[in-house]
Order: sequence, then C-alpha cells, then structure tokens
Amino acid sequence: MKLIHPHTYEKLGFDIILQRTEKYVSGPEAKERCQSLSPTSDPDILIPELRRVAEAKNIWEFEDHFPGAYYMAIEPILQKLQVEGDYLSARQLSQFLAWLKGIKTLRGFLEKKKEIYPLLASLAYELPFSERMIPMIGAILDDHGNISDKASPELARIRKQIISSGESLRDTLNRVLRWAHEKGWAQDREATIRNDRLVIPVRADSRGRVPGFVHDISQSGNTVYVEPTEALNLNNQLRELQIQEHNEVVRILREVTAKLREFAPEIEGFQEVMIRLELIMAKAKVALDLNATLPTVNPAGQKIMLRDAYYPLLQLKALEEKMTVVPLNLTLDPGRRIVVISGPNAGGKSVSLKVVGLLQIMLQTGFLLPVDEGSEFRLFDALYMDIGDEQSIESDLSTYTSRLYQWRQMGDNMNRNSLFLVDEFGSGTDPTQGGAIAESFLERFVNQRAFGIITTHYGNLKDYAEVTSGVINAAMQFDTQELKPTYFLMEGVPGRSYAFEMARRVGVHQTILKKARRKVGVDEIETDKLLKELEKKSQQLNKLVAENKRKENKLQQLVEKNERRERDLDAQRKHIIRDAKEEAKNLILQANRKIETTIREIRETQAEKERTRKLRKELMNATPEVEPLEALPELPEKKKKKRVTQSESSGVEVLAGAEIVAGDWVKLKNATSYGQLVDIQGKKGVIETEGLRVNVKLNQLVKIRPPKRQKVSAPRVAVITQDDHESEIPMTNAKLEMDVMGMRVEKALTAVDKFLDEARVAGLKRVRVLHGKGTGALRQAIRDHLAMFSFVNRTADAPVEDGGAGWTVIDLD
Repeated sequence: MKLIHPHTYEKLGFDIILQRTEKYVSGPEAKERCQSLSPTSDPDILIPELRRVAEAKNIWEFEDHFPGAYYMAIEPILQKLQVEGDYLSARQLSQFLAWLKGIKTLRGFLEKKKEIYPLLASLAYELPFSERMIPMIGAILDDHGNISDKASPELARIRKQIISSGESLRDTLNRVLRWAHEKGWAQDREATIRNDRLVIPVRADSRGRVPGFVHDISQSGNTVYVEPTEALNLNNQLRELQIQEHNEVVRILREVTAKLREFAPEIEGFQEVMIRLELIMAKAKVALDLNATLPTVNPAGQKIMLRDAYYPLLQLKALEEKMTVVPLNLTLDPGRRIVVISGPNAGGKSVSLKVVGLLQIMLQTGFLLPVDEGSEFRLFDALYMDIGDEQSIESDLSTYTSRLYQWRQMGDNMNRNSLFLVDEFGSGTDPTQGGAIAESFLERFVNQRAFGIITTHYGNLKDYAEVTSGVINAAMQFDTQELKPTYFLMEGVPGRSYAFEMARRVGVHQTILKKARRKVGVDEIETDKLLKELEKKSQQLNKLVAENKRKENKLQQLVEKNERRERDLDAQRKHIIRDAKEEAKNLILQANRKIETTIREIRETQAEKERTRKLRKELMNATPEVEPLEALPELPEKKKKKRVTQSESSGVEVLAGAEIVAGDWVKLKNATSYGQLVDIQGKKGVIETEGLRVNVKLNQLVKIRPPKRQKVSAPRVAVITQDDHESEIPMTNAKLEMDVMGMRVEKALTAVDKFLDEARVAGLKRVRVLHGKGTGALRQAIRDHLAMFSFVNRTADAPVEDGGAGWTVIDLD
C-alpha cells in the first residue's frame, strides 16, 4: 500500500500505535522491526496475519498461562556460526540454550492447542526445529551456565588436579605467612592474588626478610606482595593447570560450536519465526488495550462499512481516563464513494476523517480494530492525504500552494483502488476562487472512481454533493441548546457552521448580528433554517433509534437469560435422569447377582422343593420390580412343564394400521411387552411402563387398545431343577432377543457371546438374534459360531410371519 504523503503516520497517529506496540516486545530484532511495520495490499499476506493476531488475542484473554518464548539477540550467535573456527562462549551457549528451550515449550503449547489456534501452530511448525541441539548444549553446561566438569574426562582430570595443587599452594603460603606474622614482618593473615598468582602481604620495611619475588606494592607503599620462593614451583604448576583447563574448555566450545554450525540455516529461519511471533503477540496486546476485534475483510470488495468505530488514540485515552467517546458510523460504497463532511469548527470533522485513515492503515498492517464485528473493510493500493498545514520554507511553497500540489498528485494518480482524505478542502485562499478550484478537483476525483472523505465549510461543495451521483453529504451533529458538538455523524445531510449561534453565545452585539444576516441574504438564511429544522428532526430520529437499540439490547439480554435458564433446567433434568438410571442400574446389577447366586445354589445343592420355595421367596424380596420392554417371544413346549409369562397372556388388542402419536398405548411387533408412548424424538419413541422409560424405533411399534390393567407384574421364566421342581425367577436384565443388524462380523459375534451368557445365567431356553437377510454372510457367520458351543442345541430361521430368515432362533440346554 502506497502512502502518498511524507508524514502520513504522524498526521493520522499511527506512529503512536507503533510506539505502543514496541512497548510489548523485548527482543532487539523485534523492536527494530516494529518501527518498520508498513501496510500491505496483498491479501495472501494480510488475511492470515490478521487471523493470527485474533488467535493471539484469544490466548491473552482466555489462557491461564502462555509460555512466552525467551527472546534474545540471535544475530551475534549466527555471526560466529558463520565463521569457520570461531566458537561460542559458555555465556552465549547458556543464552542460546534458554532460547531453544523456550521455543520447544512454546511449540508444545501450540501443538496441544492447534485445534483452537491453528494458524499460530502452523507458524510455529512451518520450519524444522532440531531438538537435538538442546541435549547437545546441555551436556556441557552446569546449572549456572558454566562449562561442567562432565563436559569431558580430560577437563574433569585437570580440574581435580587444580583443586589439589591449589590446596598445596595455600597450605605453603599460609605456613610462610604465619611465620612472617610471628616475626612481625606481616600484618594481614590471608594470602591474596596479584598477576594471577597467589602472594602474601609483607611490610615494606621487611621485604628482604621473606625470600621471594615481589609482584606489587600497595598505593600507600607500606605493603609489598611477595611470592615466597617455596611457593614458586607450586604457583607455576597451578598456572600451567589453569592454562590446560582453558585450552580444554576452548576445545569443547569449538567442538560444540562446530556441531551447531550445521544448524545455522535452521536457526536463522526460526529467528525470523520468533520475531514474527513476538510482533503478533504484541499486536494482540494492543488489541486488548483498544478492545479491538477482527472485522469482515473483503479484499476485492467495494464497501467500507464502519459500525461503532473509535479513533484509536481517543480510545486509549478514554480507557485510561474513563472518558466516553462517541463512535463513528459511516458507509462508503459504489453509490456513495465520496463523503463530504461539513459542520461547525471543533465538531469532530477532522477526527472522523482520521478515523477512516488510521483504521485503514492499521488493518492493512495487521492490527485488529476498535470497531463492531459487523464492520466491513476492503483493501486499497494507495492512500492519498492532505491534512494540516504543509507550508514548506525550503521549497518556497505557501500552505495553499502545497495543498494544490497534493491535489494535483491525487488527480494524476488515483483510481478505483485508492483512498483519499482531504481536510478543509478548498481553504487557504480566496473563498470564491478556492471553492471553485476545489469543486473542479472533486469532479475529477469522482471521475477517477476513488473512495474518499472530505471536510469543508464551502457551500458549493455541499451543493455539488447533493446533485452528484457517488457523492453524499454528511454533517457533524451540534447541540443547539448547549451550543456544543455531540460528535455524532449524520449521513445524507449537509452541516451548518453555527456561526451566528456561537457569536451570540460569546456576546456579539445584536446590531452586528442583524447586519451580518442582511449581508448573508434571505436565501442563505432560509436554507440555514431548513437545515436547522432538518437537523432537529434528525436528532429526534437518532434518539428514537438509540432508544430502540437500548430496548432491543434489553430484549436480547432477556432472551439470553431465558435460554440460560432453559439450559440449566435441561442440565438439571439430565442430571436427575442420569442419577435415576444409575440407581436403577445398580439395583438391577444387585438383583442379577442375587439371581446368579440363587440359581447356582439350586443347581449345586439339588435343592428340595421346600428349599427351592424358600430361595424363591428370598429372591422375590431382593429383586426390584422392573418391567423391561424387550420382546418376549413364546417359549416352546418342552418335556418339562412351563409357565406362561404374564406378558403372553395379557390379551392386548392390536389396532392394525392405526397412526401412532404421543400418548398412545403401544407394543413391540412380534412381542408381548407393551407400554405408553410418552414422547416422540425423530424416528424414535419413548415408552414408559412401571416408571421405566425405554427408547424404541417407531417402526418396531404397533398401536393397541388401552389395557384395563396397566400394571403388569415382572416377566418370569421357569427354572427347572434336576428333581423336576420348577421355580419362578423374576427376569430383570436378561433379554430374549437382540439386534446385530449392520454390525461388522467380529463385533456381532462378541455381542452374541455376551447375549448368550446373560441368557444362560437367567436360565432361558430359547432366544432370538436379529441379523437381517442381506447377503446372508452375517447370518452364516453367526450360525457357524454357534455350532462351536455345546450348550446350543439347535439354530433355525424364525417363522415366516415372525421375520423368517432375518432371525436366528437358538435353543439352549
């Protein structure tokens, strides 16, 4: 985006936005880059950047912790890596290690949150990052960032010798120092260092009494620092070891640096990623300061629609000083590409113009905007501007001449992808001639089909806007009672200057005002009256609109409150149902365990009839009354006597072909269980019987006449003992049939195994499996599987009227 003005940033206030952004970055490269941020017209670059900033804003708002990477100057490290043979110091390696660990932590955070922040995660992972560098550096550094003794065996050996030699040297020096002190030749009792060698302090008048080499004299001249002859060899030995240590450390640093050198391109690439990321996070913090959001951006669109748009600098001031700022609402589109704003001085015309310019620059530089989310923006290739006094002494140009130069540039270069801003258009010279020249330029701008905002006091420009397609008037509203601006922009009407009202307020004599009105003329006065009346009605309309908006917001709040209550009630209902189901499930599990224990005792003890009756009574007392709705087909006749279930003898009357609606009594097809349909949810119905609710497909139900007895005792099945005694045991959880249609073979066989186990525990003798006809593959797989079980006596198709080959009937031992 071209900015055809040398002081665009300062004139619009974008330099303040950049300064605030720079406060939120810490890395030197990012700070330098911040001041060079500039707008772009490339949507492929801009749109992803805006979305990344929006994601970063959400991180600052909603995440408890964001692992901000360790930002540092990487350039000195890269420079050393690019020079063969050079090496990084231990301090540089320590800083570099912290940088690498910060990147690793940051990437880990974004990897876990990639579904929430996909664009930031993509940025962090768009380049390779070798985590091998972390242990490579960590292996040679200790916790304080120094070269560790473990960096190499040789270094460990040398440092061990240094400690030993140092102890021997200190012992020798301390012995000599004590001797010198006893003789009165030394005052201090501790050795010190001079020229990297351990020495002892000796009184100057006794210097010859302690044999050795003098390394230094105190400033007072009273003390000389002597390296005793006895310590000379030990000092030399220690110094040699220190040199060896230094050489070994340099060797280690060279070795590690050489290994890191192969990663230099990767480090350089990630340096750029980290700078970009730091700027994105800083832009997000500016967005938080401005309460900014991401509007709709249509790069190739033909509309700018500002809804509740704030001038960012005023917004920052308002947030800090708790002021109230009036937002701007304005639309530019092909039918109204140019807006001519008029009105009183200090009424907000120039600020309105700056709002449009600054927001457009911010948007195209990747900043979120202090606007309502319903706002819409397009992208421009160039911004032309004429704001303020541009008098140039160096170029010998007056203010008006300079402005003519700006307008000429606009006329020579603008097109439909240009945005222009002109403050006080036409001013600076004779009003009649200046107005005529301005109108001629405006006509050219219209023909160029550029988008723009103009502020003016000139009546001829207002008149031109009224009669020219693509140009509209707009006025800054003024409180005629208080005689102060409201800063509210009214589109479609020209503004008044309020010169007479302001003159009357400051005490200008009525005689002067009357003469002035006569000089203005009747037509001008009548026009001013009409504008005054129009503005009054417009203000009334705006009040009605504001009141309507307030009521609409109140209604929306009530609707949201009601929806929240409904959600809370629904959540409570689900919670109660879930608890009830869990309690019922526990009861059934307890009953099942009791059933299994009872059956096992009957079978294992071959209980007598009296014992069987007693167990049955105990079981009835321990079993909850629950009537399942699963189908209960008629049990076949066997050698032993069977009892008929209550469901089979219920004698309900089926109403064939009748439409089923909520409230009807229904039963399952090919089964005897029935209940009342209390709700319909899509293709499923909710049936209730004895307080138990079950979801069943509607196409499996038929309507029945309401039974006289709605309460049916729990289904019972016969359990035959070896002594031909029979015992009725309530069936609580076992099913007589199951549905595996549509399942994969492996899943279906697993389900059938579980089904048969439950049937055997309950003592069932015949069950059914619904697998459908289809190709017959699932049916054959199930029957082949059943043939492997010794307790399966027979498998067969169901009767034709009960589903035929779509069912497998299983007889059990």
